[in-house]
Amino acid sequence: EVPAITGVHSIASHYLLAYGTEAQKQRWLPALVRGEHLAAIAMTEPGCGSDLKALRTRARRDGAHYVIDGAKTFITNGATCSLLVLAARTGEAGSRGVSLIVLETENLPGFRVGRVLEKIGQHASDTAELFFDGVRVPTENLLGSAEGQGFFQLMSQLPYERMLVAVPASTSIELALELTL
Repeated sequence: EVPAITGVHSIASHYLLAYGTEAQKQRWLPALVRGEHLAAIAMTEPGCGSDLKALRTRARRDGAHYVIDGAKTFITNGATCSLLVLAARTGEAGSRGVSLIVLETENLPGFRVGRVLEKIGQHASDTAELFFDGVRVPTENLLGSAEGQGFFQLMSQLPYERMLVAVPASTSIELALELTL
């Protein structure tokens, strides 16, 4: 059960390591290491699943903030995370309008956790629906040097996420076979 939490923690921190500014890294990575934050990444949406080019959750600029409206579903650690890497639409339709924005979710006005969803495995981490209703986040929480880099960032890092799932699964299969034999 530990790999589920470690995996999600690693996935979110990997985005910070790869695309965060030095200030973002200093702000969030030590807190993740100390266990002061539990991380999650929010991509999947109701109605469009994991089609990252079709995201509808929108983050529009309002001065020095983004105002975020939308919903996510099937988010691992969604109900318990305090640091969320959010894929949101900041621009045009398609891949060029997607950005990654980091939210500190504790006591964040407009952020709400919906249902905690039942699942077959990995009970050490929850899977939940998330809702954003006028959530205000500083524009300095954007990952990357400019808006519209989120699709590239996700496509570049998703193979790492797949490995975090595949390696423990393969090891579990090998152990089960060994014990059975």
